[in-house]
Amino acid sequence: MEHSALKPHSESSHRLTAFRVFSYVLPNLPLAALGLPIVVHLPRFYASREMGLSLATTGLVFSLCRIADVFIDPLMGYLSDRLRTPFGRRRPMVLLGTPLLALGIWMVFVPGGPVSPLHLSLWLFLMYLGWSMVTIPHLSWGAELSSDYHERSRIYGWAQVTIIVGMVGVLVIPALLEHAGGYQLSTQVLAMACFALVFLLPAIALVVGVVPEPPVLLKTHAPLWSTVKFLLFDGALRRVILADLLASTSAGALGAMFFFFADSALRLRDWAGTLLLAYFVSGIIFIPAWMWLAKRIGKDRTLRLSFAYTFVTVPLYLLIPAGHLLPALAIIVVSGANYGAPSFLLRAMMADVADLDAAHHGAERAGVMYSLLALTNKFGLGWAVGISFGILAWLGFDPKMPNSAHAIEHMRLFFIFCPIVLSFINLWQLVGYPLDEARQRATRAEVELRRRSQALGSDTKK
Repeated sequence: MEHSALKPHSESSHRLTAFRVFSYVLPNLPLAALGLPIVVHLPRFYASREMGLSLATTGLVFSLCRIADVFIDPLMGYLSDRLRTPFGRRRPMVLLGTPLLALGIWMVFVPGGPVSPLHLSLWLFLMYLGWSMVTIPHLSWGAELSSDYHERSRIYGWAQVTIIVGMVGVLVIPALLEHAGGYQLSTQVLAMACFALVFLLPAIALVVGVVPEPPVLLKTHAPLWSTVKFLLFDGALRRVILADLLASTSAGALGAMFFFFADSALRLRDWAGTLLLAYFVSGIIFIPAWMWLAKRIGKDRTLRLSFAYTFVTVPLYLLIPAGHLLPALAIIVVSGANYGAPSFLLRAMMADVADLDAAHHGAERAGVMYSLLALTNKFGLGWAVGISFGILAWLGFDPKMPNSAHAIEHMRLFFIFCPIVLSFINLWQLVGYPLDEARQRATRAEVELRRRSQALGSDTKK
């Protein structure tokens, strides 16, 4: 009895096979193929003459729908933790959310012509609901596949590689159509939707069919007040959440303004998609280096270095001469080398925070922890669109008409200094991060003791 109860979890702390890691990370490809257009292409699409919505209205709708996730994401995390079926607690939620996500994708990406703000709001909300039902259980599932400090970096590092591959794949479409000529933005957005949908169902089928769910031996909830205190006052959790919010805001602002920057400031409109593609390809190439560094010096120190890298390299954008492709390409590749590091490191660090929660409360509820991370990510990406578009409008920049040199220069400076300031804040607030490898291993040992006691039918804590 003891052997059978403990074996599944003990295996989870060993190195996972490459095929199992691949099966787990594959859904990130279609999900990322959606995430990039939502931030970069869809706001521009709905604010275009083709769709007829104003810049301010588009930014408001996208921001409000993201803010609605304040309620959706924690609920999905809570339900995913509490769900107990013969097929596990993560699989059913993923399967239920997939058709909602697929329907939302089609209605948002292929509206069929000009639409009202209400139409966009309703279908965008449905798409985000399906997104939460798939992504939060999937993120939590990854934390439960291994209890090892460094193996979690490996899992989420390769997940980030898959995410950027999905971004690159979906970027190839508009880049090709840009140079082919004669294609409206609506045709490019349609192609992106088809790309995501083609990969979504096979990827979900693979992860559900191949990747195991470790057994749940502890309870899945804790007293409300104790939970609130942990969420508000735990130093590691607070720093991870704030870091993700700021990093997501920075990425969202950069994504929302990138085509404006490439077109008006760099005067490389025909190469905008190619430049963005180069940025993400650089991110793919260098993720293994960030994974290697995390194994040598720890996740939190590597994360601080990644923000310092952004702080140092983004000012190089000031040196790009307008109309010159090669200098722009070189500097964008240099800055893009850091693109994937914060995301995968924060997700691996949240798995360690979930161990702290389990040790404090005797509850296995990674879904709640990752719902917070998903929330800050969506909130940061979402409000970045509204804030950045609002600031651009205040600065006098309007993509629908020719802009003055004054307005273009203000847009250029805002695009450059926004990530610099946010990275500096993150670098500062992560100093003294309390959950290093030694503390994580000690915390996990306490969780394992609780799990063994529960598996044997006794509780050593009583």
